[in-house]
Amino acid sequence: MAQAKKYGPYQIKTVWESKCWGKVHHIFSTSQNAVSHLMVDKGFRCSKHKHLHRANMFCVQSGILRVRTWDWAEMTTRDYDLKAGDTLVVPSGLKHEFRVIESGRVIEVYWPDRGGECKFDDIVRDDVGGRL
Repeated sequence: MAQAKKYGPYQIKTVWESKCWGKVHHIFSTSQNAVSHLMVDKGFRCSKHKHLHRANMFCVQSGILRVRTWDWAEMTTRDYDLKAGDTLVVPSGLKHEFRVIESGRVIEVYWPDRGGECKFDDIVRDDVGGRL
């Protein structure tokens, strides 16, 4: 769904992409960084996945997001409960997923932390997300 907003002489279209856990708007993307705006729905989760080259920072604006990480070297998992104002950086190569505990808004920031470029096609999924 595209919405047009006027900012002075400029018109900006907002396009939301539906996801199994809510919807996302990719605000911008360059070879060195990207920013996305997520609207997340309570009771859903994203896929368990990793990014090959991109670090991923979650910036919670509202709601509660539980981010789980898997550290295969140490054979451990860790849960982080993030609320409004909290941030968490997940380095590239670290498997993770998020679960939506309370509906809200999240800003995601990406950058290449192992060299290379910031590309959305560097994701490797272990499963598909959906209802908890």
